[in-house]
Amino acid sequence: MGKKNHIQSNISTPKTEALGIDELLVLGTEGDDKNFYAVHRRYFTNEKSCCPACGSTRTRCSKVVERSFKDIIGPESDFRIIDLHFYQRYLRCDSCGSSVFPEPIDFGEKSFRYTHRLADKLAEGTFSYSYKKVCEKYGVPASTASVGAIMRRQISCREAQLRQLQTPETVCVIEAPFYGELHPVILATWNGRTYCLDILNDTSESTYTQSLKMLNPAVVRSVYIDPSDSLSAAVASVLPSAVPMVTDECVRRCARTSMEKAIALKGKRLPLREKKDRLLLHKKHLSDTELIEQITSALSARSELKAVYDCYQSLLDLLEVDWSYEDLAEWSAGISSEIVEFADLQDVIEIYETEIRSFVANVRRTPEEYNSSAKAVCDAIEAMPHCIFDVFRARCLLTSEPDNISDHGKILRLGIPVDRMKNKMNEISSNIKERRDYGL
Repeated sequence: MGKKNHIQSNISTPKTEALGIDELLVLGTEGDDKNFYAVHRRYFTNEKSCCPACGSTRTRCSKVVERSFKDIIGPESDFRIIDLHFYQRYLRCDSCGSSVFPEPIDFGEKSFRYTHRLADKLAEGTFSYSYKKVCEKYGVPASTASVGAIMRRQISCREAQLRQLQTPETVCVIEAPFYGELHPVILATWNGRTYCLDILNDTSESTYTQSLKMLNPAVVRSVYIDPSDSLSAAVASVLPSAVPMVTDECVRRCARTSMEKAIALKGKRLPLREKKDRLLLHKKHLSDTELIEQITSALSARSELKAVYDCYQSLLDLLEVDWSYEDLAEWSAGISSEIVEFADLQDVIEIYETEIRSFVANVRRTPEEYNSSAKAVCDAIEAMPHCIFDVFRARCLLTSEPDNISDHGKILRLGIPVDRMKNKMNEISSNIKERRDYGL
């Protein structure tokens, strides 16, 4: 393509103005308002593109490739989706001889089929709603292969606007399940409130190390950890002066997981409504005499499940008092060999003795606010609809405003209060599920 194919009089001023992309000129095509054929403004100038390999401007056109983009024009109340056909020139560098590169553009990415402004519209909606439904609104294909690329641009923009993180004295790491995978949630406690700092892609040591390096090791005094070799190694490497601890909340969560498995395997057709919630509840919170009788009656015909339930309740009772590591070890040793559901927790108690003792010596009992926050995060994550990790993390962390703090005149980010983040996550889950149910 060169001036032999198109001349400046071919340009349609009304269409160029309607398109509104400064770097493009639209060619005149009568009677076609859906297809816009465009060239770059430098097409009609002597401006040379620099070679990305050597920086030379001794470049010339080698070939022309027609690229098609979906684009959006007009106001939000009366938008139109158009097909933008861009004649992109590929240039050859005469200085280095072998470099061939496409002329640079700002309105779209390489191998991308949406312009940035349409992709941004889709991404904004996908933060809070189903990607499929957002695409249906704008009348564009909803290929799941494109959602990651569409979201990453907006994710980068939002993350770039975040303030620098204030390093807390206590960091908490919880490995929360999401559709068969564990995603570590990084929490922090500040003035009696729990904040979410980040959610990680996996539980590898390299991922933990990269995340913990964002913190100031001189500030962090203690780290609440989940039983994980990779996490322990990362903490020892990055935060050597911090004290790793396995908390009572972690022990309860491990026991809860074991009890859930027992209910699923041994409690099938158990004659008890809402059996999971009721059997996981600590007995001290049961005040309804009729409900207590129902649980007792239901378990009387399930001796194996009753044994697990009694063991679970005895652990919850133990953690309510001034317990010691010896008390926990005694509980573990007293579990019958026939009860295998607590095997993982028994291993944790044995292997992480030092971390549990450190917790008992320094803290002994986590505040109820932290316990409820940790559970709320795990429950909200479990309730979220399935999506790729980038979208999942963005919906959790980039849709709620974080709290800030002033430190020597500088505004720093504390993180997102868990209650605020939980409410937003539940709202997003409801948006997606309701729309799917009603087919809107």
